[in-house]
Amino acid sequence: MNTKSKQKGKTARRSRRIRTVIIVVVIIAAILTGLVLYAQRMVAENFASSEDSIESAQVTVGSISTTVSGSGTLASEGVEDVTFPSAVTLDTIYVEEGDTVSEGDLLASVDSASVLSALAAAQAQLDALDEEIEEAAEDEVDEEVTTALDGRVKHIYAEEDDDVATVMYENGALLLLSLDGYMAVDVDAGSLAAGDSVTVTDSDGNEYDGTVDAVASTATILIDDDGPVYGDTVTVTDENGSTVGSGALYIHEELKVTGYAGTVESVDVDVDDEVDAGDTLLTLTDTSYSANYDAILKERAEVEETLQELIAIYKQGAVYATLSGVVESISYSTDSTTATTAASAFSATTTSTAASTDGDETTLLSISPDETMTVSLSVDETDILSLEEGQEAEITIDSIGTDTYTGTVTEIDTTATSSGGVTQYTVTVTLDKTDDMLSGMSASVTITIEGVDDALLLPEDAVTQTSSTAYVYTSYDETTGELGDMVEVTVGLSNGSYIEITDGLSEGDTVYYSPSSSDSSDFSSMFGNMGGSDMDFSSMGGDMDFSSFGGGDAGGFSGGGNVGGGMPN
Repeated sequence: MNTKSKQKGKTARRSRRIRTVIIVVVIIAAILTGLVLYAQRMVAENFASSEDSIESAQVTVGSISTTVSGSGTLASEGVEDVTFPSAVTLDTIYVEEGDTVSEGDLLASVDSASVLSALAAAQAQLDALDEEIEEAAEDEVDEEVTTALDGRVKHIYAEEDDDVATVMYENGALLLLSLDGYMAVDVDAGSLAAGDSVTVTDSDGNEYDGTVDAVASTATILIDDDGPVYGDTVTVTDENGSTVGSGALYIHEELKVTGYAGTVESVDVDVDDEVDAGDTLLTLTDTSYSANYDAILKERAEVEETLQELIAIYKQGAVYATLSGVVESISYSTDSTTATTAASAFSATTTSTAASTDGDETTLLSISPDETMTVSLSVDETDILSLEEGQEAEITIDSIGTDTYTGTVTEIDTTATSSGGVTQYTVTVTLDKTDDMLSGMSASVTITIEGVDDALLLPEDAVTQTSSTAYVYTSYDETTGELGDMVEVTVGLSNGSYIEITDGLSEGDTVYYSPSSSDSSDFSSMFGNMGGSDMDFSSMGGDMDFSSFGGGDAGGFSGGGNVGGGMPN
């Protein structure tokens, strides 16, 4: 009896466990079914959203261009400094920054005593330079170019009336002499050995007996230097008449005859002449025209120019403007300056090229011609090669307003600057100045690289591009939401918003597309709320009491325990 009772108890527990398993399976199936239904609903909603995002566009005709943009600050163009010899002292400056001056307007008065002192110093320097010139004139180059060694003339670079320095610069020598009596040619060694006899044939067919002088990776062949032409291409054959190789003849032991000044009056030797040490090779003239002589003459000319400026300043008693413009800045100051305000009509740009007697000069002020301004902008390395001088640019100046000004690319600096792995170059754009433009104002620049008028245009999103082709869709099925009738097109310029169609479509054709913002479905959002508040599974057995399914073995459903903790092994 006890045995039967125990058996019935085991059977009851096994039945409860089986029921527990079945209920768990049902619950899991219900959850999975709910997830599938939810996913289907999200897919349907996403697909419906995709349908709503399909747009259409017609091919239109218009203009399109590609541009390079940047920003910078305005700067006055052609600003020049007004300078005067440093030995001169100014009494009064009659202009202020921002004044306009005209050619001939008074800029500053000078201290006459300082000018007289500078004049005396300039004249004294001229006198000293005249003495140096006289000494330099006596330091002549030898009128004859001679040779210090015996040899044979093999090549002559200098000709009558040639400048010696020019001949030396272009050729490195005036003449070439052969010292040991041989010309040479190098050919592949092959089977040649030192001492072998060979035949050397020049470009005119003349044959010379040759001897192999040395052999390494190449063989050096020597022939008599009387006759063969320097630099001629010759052919070498061995004793069996087989061609060994060819090459250019050169002087085996060469002497370069040099010089540095004068003019060739005559060439006193010919090619292949034998000469002895001390023989005259060339006769020169203008031998007193030395480099030192030239340098002193140049220095004297500079002092003469300074003297002329000092005389003009002394006679006028002031510094005047020689061009018109606006005073950008004043660099010179003096305690005696009364800084009286000039008439607002003043305008001038003065450039003084003269220096004081020791080469120093002082800057009085800077003047802008007030005609043009520049904007310098940085351009990335990917765009710099598409720019060139003369290209048109549009400029807007923030502080003036929305007006657009036309400029031109006037300079491209190809010196690169790199920062953070980005390489950039500086491009300068020049534009006409208006009264509102001031140095330092911020400006935005757009440079037109290439443009097309009467182009067929589509929104760039409407064209799908791959590495090898581009295409559009010309039909759309609202029922299925499918795009169809794919047409391959050829594209041209793009400005980031619109793209040129050069082949495949005509004006008025309609295409369909999904804007780039909705090209791909966001499946993460589709499943992002699973298990969240959007799905309520509490009804799937919320009233079920799992505690009775085996004495708590399945009670972990609410507390995180093991579902099958009481299942048999």
